[in-house]
This record gives sequence, C-alpha cells and structure tokens, in this order.
Amino acid sequence: MPEWMDEESTPDSRLAGRPWVGVRFDCCGVYCRVYKRADGLAYEGRCPRCGRQVRLRVGPDGTAARFFVAE
Repeated sequence: MPEWMDEESTPDSRLAGRPWVGVRFDCCGVYCRVYKRADGLAYEGRCPRCGRQVRLRVGPDGTAARFFVAE
C-alpha cells in the first residue's frame, strides 16, 4: 500500500468487520454475500443477476449457520 494511503481510506476498509452471510441464489445459480442492515434486525440483499430480494431476520435464538440457499 502506498505510504500516502492509510488503512481507513482503502475501499475495502469500509466493509471490514461488517457482518455478512453467504447466500446461493437458485434462481440464477450464483452466490454472493448479504450484509447486515445498519439497525441489526436483518440481513438483506439481492441476486446479482436478476435482482431477486432476500431478507434473513435476526432472531433472539440465532443460528450458527453462515451460508444459506434462496430457493
């Protein structure tokens, strides 16, 4: 990294530490990360090909799963 660029100004530093889960969209056979909303109540995202929406609510009991399939 160039000396004039600090860690906070790199493009990937904005997403560092931001919670995400992996989702495979069966509609188009693609995988992507879905990030947690700022209010922390759900993970929301879209299929990168067709735009189909997915919403995973965050519940009180939670789950240890990190990867999901949107059928």
